[in-house]
Amino acid sequence: MKKTKTTEPKPSNSAGRSSMGVVNKYELVVIYPSSENDLGADKQITEKCKKRSLKVIEVDKWGTKTMAYEIKKQSRGYYLRLIIEGTSEATQLLEKDLQMDDKMLRFLLIRIK
Repeated sequence: MKKTKTTEPKPSNSAGRSSMGVVNKYELVVIYPSSENDLGADKQITEKCKKRSLKVIEVDKWGTKTMAYEIKKQSRGYYLRLIIEGTSEATQLLEKDLQMDDKMLRFLLIRIK
């Protein structure tokens, strides 16, 4: 007898939907040089989010803080925290945009519940 290979359906997430197109909440923290707070760093980031069809829910300006160590020869940085909502594909594109930003010192984008 010849055995045939059976394929089992791929498991999906708990909602029964595939991960594509599902809207998640994300937290984005960015650090700009302390001189950038006058130039509207929050407007630059929100425009980048809107460009990628991400909804900005909250913008929290932490202000200028002294960093524990220098990044790109900067000892102080202007911190912003944003809560955004969108698909994982849109956030991946946003990450690429943020990596291309030469003015930004650091960023961290995580998915939250």
